[in-house]
Amino acid sequence: MEPEAPAGWEFFDSVDFPTDLTNDPMGRAPIRHVVTAVVVGHEGAAWLPRLTEALWALGRRPERLIAVDTGSTDDTAELLATMPAVEPVVSLSARTGFGTAVARGLESVGFAPVPSAVGPYGDDQHIPVVEWLWLLHDDCAPAPKALEQLLLQATMSPDTAVWGPKLRMWPRDRELLEVGVTTSLGGRRDTGIETGELDQGQHDQPRNVLAVSSAGMLVRRDAWESLRGFDPRLPMFRDDIDFGWRASRAGFKVGVAPDAVIYHAEAAATGERALAGTRRHAYQLDRAHAYYTVLANAPGKLLPLLILRFLLGTFVRSVWFIIGKTPSGAVDEWTALLGTLLAGGWTQARKDRRRLDQVPYDEIKPLFSRSVHALRHNLEETGSTITERLREAWADEPEEQVVTTARRAKSTARVAVDQPRWRRQLIRRPFLVTWVFLALGMFVAARSLIGSGVLRSDLLLPPHQSLGSLWHAAAAAPSGVTPPAWLAQFWALSTVTFGPSGATNVILLGAIPLAALAAWALLRAFVVDRVARAWGAAAYGLAVFTNGAVTQGRIGTVVAAIALPLLGAAVHTVARRRRVIIQGSWRAAWFAGICLAVLIAFTPALGLLVGITLVVAAPLGLGWRRQGRQLVFSVVLGFVLVLPWTIELVLHPSKFGQEAGGPPTAAIGPGDSLPHLLTGTPIGGPVPWWFAVPLILVALLSLLRETRQRYELIGWFAALAGLAGTLIASRLGGGSGPLMFLMTAGWIVAITVAWDSVGKSRDVIVQAVLGLVLVSTFITAGFWLVRGDDGPLRRGPEQDLPAYLMSSQGPPQNASILVVRKDATTAMRFALVHDGGPRMGSLEAAPKAAQTKPITDILSAIGGGGTGEEGRELASLAIDYVYLPAPVDPTLTATLDSLPGLTRASAADQDASWLVDRTKIEGKAPLQDDVRSIWRVLGIIAWIIALISCLPTARRTVAVPRGTHARRAS
Repeated sequence: MEPEAPAGWEFFDSVDFPTDLTNDPMGRAPIRHVVTAVVVGHEGAAWLPRLTEALWALGRRPERLIAVDTGSTDDTAELLATMPAVEPVVSLSARTGFGTAVARGLESVGFAPVPSAVGPYGDDQHIPVVEWLWLLHDDCAPAPKALEQLLLQATMSPDTAVWGPKLRMWPRDRELLEVGVTTSLGGRRDTGIETGELDQGQHDQPRNVLAVSSAGMLVRRDAWESLRGFDPRLPMFRDDIDFGWRASRAGFKVGVAPDAVIYHAEAAATGERALAGTRRHAYQLDRAHAYYTVLANAPGKLLPLLILRFLLGTFVRSVWFIIGKTPSGAVDEWTALLGTLLAGGWTQARKDRRRLDQVPYDEIKPLFSRSVHALRHNLEETGSTITERLREAWADEPEEQVVTTARRAKSTARVAVDQPRWRRQLIRRPFLVTWVFLALGMFVAARSLIGSGVLRSDLLLPPHQSLGSLWHAAAAAPSGVTPPAWLAQFWALSTVTFGPSGATNVILLGAIPLAALAAWALLRAFVVDRVARAWGAAAYGLAVFTNGAVTQGRIGTVVAAIALPLLGAAVHTVARRRRVIIQGSWRAAWFAGICLAVLIAFTPALGLLVGITLVVAAPLGLGWRRQGRQLVFSVVLGFVLVLPWTIELVLHPSKFGQEAGGPPTAAIGPGDSLPHLLTGTPIGGPVPWWFAVPLILVALLSLLRETRQRYELIGWFAALAGLAGTLIASRLGGGSGPLMFLMTAGWIVAITVAWDSVGKSRDVIVQAVLGLVLVSTFITAGFWLVRGDDGPLRRGPEQDLPAYLMSSQGPPQNASILVVRKDATTAMRFALVHDGGPRMGSLEAAPKAAQTKPITDILSAIGGGGTGEEGRELASLAIDYVYLPAPVDPTLTATLDSLPGLTRASAADQDASWLVDRTKIEGKAPLQDDVRSIWRVLGIIAWIIALISCLPTARRTVAVPRGTHARRAS
């Protein structure tokens, strides 16, 4: 090679010259090393000049340099020919793999000749000669002492046949890439290097490893020929791990020499260089080669478990890609796995490698990455990805730049710098202090509702006993009856709250802090003043209490109070995306549709009102541009997601006045009381109506300002819409609780926006008005803490039936109980109880009158004195017990006592029950559930699509992981 280099010394750091030692410090016999270097280039014109400089700067140069060009269309071949003392360039096709290119280069040129005995060691003809093969990529650059340090380690450890350098980031970064590499049996490449880890000497201990990168790999000639080079079935990606694994199986040790430094660009792995000769994605190719490497080398006894592990891992990763809206990644996953398994090349490779088995697997097992490490890395990557996506939420489409105004600058609280940090943070974040207060107050207010049993009230039926029973109720109902849509949504929440009872506790007991958090998410979009924003969120949360939704157990209104601000935030995101090219946000539109579907399911009247408003306002306010179409799409999506419940509401408009959770709430409303109507407080609520008067007065005063923001008008529009809806619903006999809550929410928005505009004013009148707002809010909060959440809402047993009747409903008896309610002053009512009694959603899915006519006829006959056949008729309907809870009608009790086939059973005080004789009659239940499997499957698919569509989009970086060193295409 040429004695001098034209340039390149300024390329390296002083750390690239770790030592001047060239001989074995242990004083062992000298060894003569003969090195043949092979450089494979493909479209590498951007990196080859730096590699050429590095080769000129080498202190110890190879005896022969072979250059191979694989079908490059740039100046790669010419640049290869300019490298120092290079042999004539070997030209191959672009489809030639790296290992094949090395083999062809050696066939064409050959290894460097072994010199005569006369050399640097004198005339001693007994000095052993060791031949080496040094592999280089066109996008790497060895440090000046790289080869020297590799040979030094080879001298010190002559039993190691494969050596690898320390790889650092190109062009001269201190960031580490690899210091040896291994793999898990799941196919995950593991370098042991954290992302962004800097080289500080922490990995500078030479050691044995499973494999080293082919960028700078030094292989003894006998090992290379014994292993027959790289596997031609691995033209790129994972060929280095496969080679190291085979070398370890054959008894050749693999080591890493950290003092030898090579910089590597990883051009193909990072996407800087396109893959040629293949249409496969880099990620797909890497995964396929990972599966092939494990299947071809793993012990046969582990293959069944490994295949199952591959299938499970592929399924999980493909689901993650789909959630991230990157379906091509999921396709790559399954294509790589199935293509590798079905191609069968790994089976032939296993046969060819049986000759290598010189070392048992148990001896090389410590060199592999443990599965727990792979799981930890996966969890860390998943967590970091989720965190990054959440930071970018609502930002996949760039918005206009936010200009820092004087008003926004004044909104930042000034705190003395000598204050403790935690105090400064609390002062700057008033909502955090407010929310912590609401969260702690939640436990204080729920003090009487903590204990055994379930939450229930006159307007809240007991929750289902298990997720299975709730799922059945969400998909099953009597023939011709549609199960309510909210049951399926409630089931989804129950899966993460430890069952239906846990979901009920979270919704009702945590309603106020959850509603406040949702309101803060909306107000932060257009309210600058942090104190005003904190007050608005807190007042909105307390409004759930003042409306009586918590104390009365109206779970529909509570869920609507949480979903309504989220819907408003999504609509605001769509409406505010005004750019020349990009308008609106489809992700926000999908999320708005989901929130609207929740409103329609839990509070149909409020959902209908909001849907109509959006359909009318979108074209009028935004036109039929992209934003208007997105809002209309949200409304359509909301009604589609609750199918077939939407059809049920159209066929039976009276159900629009119902809420989820219990009996129809027609009694929840202002009644004929004008004060309750105007203040939006229902009769029977936990606070008197005049609690809302200060709020309304301040909202009216805000209209007297000369300048009003459009958000104030929107708040007043919501309040007036809620007032009109409440008036109409109350006159039609439907429940108007959610609509009355909309009135209060509108006033809070109007006051918060007005406060944001005048909050810094020193006017005495303004400060007095704001003081009135704060005082009334503190009084309401105090009333909430003192009174608590109990009232009609209570914690009690799941059913009011006697213990023996409840136990009879379980196996093996599975009794069916006819509960009849009748006293001397009321009409007769009944309920057919089985599987634990009436639960949430059973009233919305109640059977039709024609389906219960047999029972109605029997009870009518009993009310008229009975004919004596009622006992046999009850047995024919598979009814096991007749139960009369207190207070009972003495006449009805006497009639049932006299009927043949009915035997008086034990009951609690003032109750009565009878056992129906079914020994001679095999009855048939009058009501059979019809399971709608098609709707259930279609509903799951629709919700999955909607949820994925509203999630942040994952970047299309389905590329090779860090540390996978690509060469070029196959």
